[in-house]
Amino acid sequence: MQNLNRRTLFAALMFCLIYSHSTAQADDITSLVEEIGRGLPDGVELSIGLIDDGRATKLGYRIEGQRPVAVENADKIFEIGSVTKTFTAALIVKLAEEGKMPLSAPIQAYLPVQMARDSFEGHTITVEHLLMHTSGLSESPYTFTLPYLRAKLFSPKNPNRNFKARHYYKYLSKFELDYLPGEQWDYNNAAYGLLGEFAAMQYGLPWEEAVRQYLFEPLKMQHSYFRADKQNKDQFVTGITAKGKKARLWEMDLINPAGAIKSTLNDMLLYASAQLSPPSDSLAFLAAAHNPVGYQVKMPEGSIWHGNAMGLGWWHNLEGEGPHFIWHGGGTGGYSAFIGFSKERNRAVVVLANISGSHPLARAENRIPKPILLGQALIQRG
Repeated sequence: MQNLNRRTLFAALMFCLIYSHSTAQADDITSLVEEIGRGLPDGVELSIGLIDDGRATKLGYRIEGQRPVAVENADKIFEIGSVTKTFTAALIVKLAEEGKMPLSAPIQAYLPVQMARDSFEGHTITVEHLLMHTSGLSESPYTFTLPYLRAKLFSPKNPNRNFKARHYYKYLSKFELDYLPGEQWDYNNAAYGLLGEFAAMQYGLPWEEAVRQYLFEPLKMQHSYFRADKQNKDQFVTGITAKGKKARLWEMDLINPAGAIKSTLNDMLLYASAQLSPPSDSLAFLAAAHNPVGYQVKMPEGSIWHGNAMGLGWWHNLEGEGPHFIWHGGGTGGYSAFIGFSKERNRAVVVLANISGSHPLARAENRIPKPILLGQALIQRG
């Protein structure tokens, strides 16, 4: 009986410790939301998740009267924008790990058209250059002009919906390489569209099905999608545009692999947790995209991302003495997103928001979208 009482007392003490830790952490997160999110307009929702040593904390907020009010939104759907690129990069790295598409392979080997000139001084554009945004290829070539004007005329809130692979291949068929690829960084959504085309060809599946089969399903991400439909449309948090209007969900065709995924906090925490520790051997390839410091293209002074470097589909924060962390942000016409993780701290963070990072009240003084700034602060907190 005495041993039973001791065990009961011990269990009660452990519960109190865990509860007090959880409460203190929630209070810390709320304080950061109030500080960094100050000025966000009413109606903005934030869905925030933090994994610390395997323990998950999930908090939801809605801005009302300029203050964050607690809401349940961990199962609500947000567009994650360019965080999608990390899924596409994972598919490509998996192929490289299996010896099916080396990162050093020239992209010409996977193109259905021949570039007018695909080498310069013995150098050519490689798969790795596409992953790291150093290919030098245009994100908006002249062949995109008519599709863009068509979108501006008929679907101004969906500017990327008419870009097709054939438009980019037409540009590449006349492209003449006259520089050394890999020397300059220029963010390129179309490059990830190409990577999606390559992945589809190598897997023998549309890009969406490859993501579903090799990432969503093994990670049990059952509430992640590529488009809205009758089954999920009511689960979306309504997005807010840069002008404060109701946003439309984006359709992007060629550049779907750069930004099409829509997901929930619960699903994204499964993905974030797998970056720290893959749940199965079949997902071990995820870590291969976390290339070591020193390999990435560093951002120049004057860039809002100075102190960061681009790796294989992921940003690497290298500021100060650490702990350094790996991350990616995302933005669409009405949503912002952040995912980051520090293996040193065994910590991962996800922030989803229903406001465009271009909204004047959604940007901090350093021009970084507040949801991304919040995510970075949560990774770095003591």
